[in-house]
Amino acid sequence: MVKILQLGILIGSLLFALFQLLLPVYAFLPAFQARALHLLFMFWIVFGGGMLKKLSSTVSSNKASPQLAAVLWDLTLFVAGAGISLYVFLSAEGISEQYGVPTGWGQTVLAFLFLLLVMEATRREIQPALPLLAFLFLLYALFGHLIPGTFGHPPYDLPTLAGQLFLTTGGIWGLLVGVSTDVIAIFVFFGAFMFATGGGAGFMRLSIRLAGKYSGGPAKVATVASALFGSISGSASANVATTGAFTIPMMKRLKYSPEVAAAVEAAASTGGQIMPPIMGAGAFVLAELTETPYIQVAFRALLPALFYFLSVGVGIHFYAKRRGYVGLHANELPTWGETLRSSVFFLIPFGVLLAWMIGGYTPQYAAFWASLVTVVFAFVSEDLRLNMRGALPQLKKAVLDGARQAAVIAAISASAQIIISVIALTGLGVKISSFIVSVSQGKLFLSLVLIALTSIVLGMQVPTTAAYIMAVVIGGPVLVNFGLPPLAAHLFVFYFAILSAITPPICGAVYIAAGMAGSDWFKTALLAMRLCFAAFFIPFVFVYDQALILQGGVIQTLSVATRTAAATVFLSAGLMKYWRKELGTLHSGLLLLAGTLQLVPNLYVNLLGALPPILLLFM
Repeated sequence: MVKILQLGILIGSLLFALFQLLLPVYAFLPAFQARALHLLFMFWIVFGGGMLKKLSSTVSSNKASPQLAAVLWDLTLFVAGAGISLYVFLSAEGISEQYGVPTGWGQTVLAFLFLLLVMEATRREIQPALPLLAFLFLLYALFGHLIPGTFGHPPYDLPTLAGQLFLTTGGIWGLLVGVSTDVIAIFVFFGAFMFATGGGAGFMRLSIRLAGKYSGGPAKVATVASALFGSISGSASANVATTGAFTIPMMKRLKYSPEVAAAVEAAASTGGQIMPPIMGAGAFVLAELTETPYIQVAFRALLPALFYFLSVGVGIHFYAKRRGYVGLHANELPTWGETLRSSVFFLIPFGVLLAWMIGGYTPQYAAFWASLVTVVFAFVSEDLRLNMRGALPQLKKAVLDGARQAAVIAAISASAQIIISVIALTGLGVKISSFIVSVSQGKLFLSLVLIALTSIVLGMQVPTTAAYIMAVVIGGPVLVNFGLPPLAAHLFVFYFAILSAITPPICGAVYIAAGMAGSDWFKTALLAMRLCFAAFFIPFVFVYDQALILQGGVIQTLSVATRTAAATVFLSAGLMKYWRKELGTLHSGLLLLAGTLQLVPNLYVNLLGALPPILLLFM
């Protein structure tokens, strides 16, 4: 039975991969049908995986009844979820002509059952915060008319709610599930194929070769590797789990404290979601919401991402100098020949991807051709020789890993879509936006602070994409009303939604890294925030000066880039208390002041701010 289930999941994963890879090229389907199949495969992988895990536990422990009952329960959930998805797929044309009006109680029951199944699938894969939040929003839609005052809404009966949430593309089948179906899933499979066929090893070797020998080398390796890997994975947690499995033990072996090892990995992995050319899944949603071509979003986000990693790298350098951490020994570094050979496995697919995107094709079309290249590399060994025997295991791993990751993102997207649909239906987003404007009294800076805090709070225990969507529905209109370009407003929210991964009290990336390193999570979080502090002020910089996101002249861009770089270095030195030598409180305070003055868009203030670092440099 276990082998049959394993085969079933493999077949489902393979069909999922083929569907997602072919969808942007050959399998053009109406929105209802494509999204219904996407969620059908999600149920297949999530509940099928649950059955396999429980059945395997039953076989190993010889305890039949409780586990077998749970297996049957998962089977029931899978049949229900897949069956309703198939019903939508087959009835898509008729449903689109109903205009959100159920034909009877049957569709109403199916609607609420489907919403609950989506929440349960999400709960299986991630922390319960997001599905619980979706359930609370559903209750708000049902009973919010009982709330007096501004935050109440008109009553909705069950058929009306069912129709809006299940029978229209403004409900569960809305934009977020659409982006997961049309764009995100194919990039997830592309990343899985790349890493299974040698790209992961290439990332690590190139990182070690470039940064390993310098002071704090292993920590800098973690930064480079996480930036490269995060550009593909788009998930701080996945980034920590993947690159951290190598970098955290390496740092601890070289006498780095567990807190330092975990903080470096968490900070670097979090930044991977903002690193072009392939940013986090939320960036694809951002492109859709702002109606901006994705390649332009990646281009505009490049400078802020570089400054983020500058703050992490400089912070590591100062901290390593202060603590006396050394780099890797020369015999621990791969040769340039080995590095270049293994780098081929990700540089060529990356090159193909960028070539198609720069050529004006859609990101998913570019990902299709880049994925085909990675499949070819499955038949090539690390020494660039033909390797037919190892190809099938690599491709099998890629298919299973990709399907698992795509299913998780699909579940997250569907649960978040429930929340967004309720916010739109009840007008809650407009009400909260008005509340923020009234509290800030029409002042931009105070509005930015409130929206930043909202984004961080919403991102606690909620994946970045979902946190960004919820926060931007609330804060986006506020910032646009202040006259900000939509891209700057959305990027501001996106940054702070990401920062929730390292911001206490609930910081997912830190929890995972601290668990892997055996460190105190709170100390880890504080050090991680000191390493990537730049991300807390960079969004404010590009809101007030859009030249940082390359929406300005060359001189203006050079000016803001210079100020931001100086601020990053000075603030990092002050936070780490090192500037050529270890500093006391007074001198580190002067550097913090110097860095703050660099953020003021005034040449004379900037020159005044440069004096303390120069004087300390020669003292």
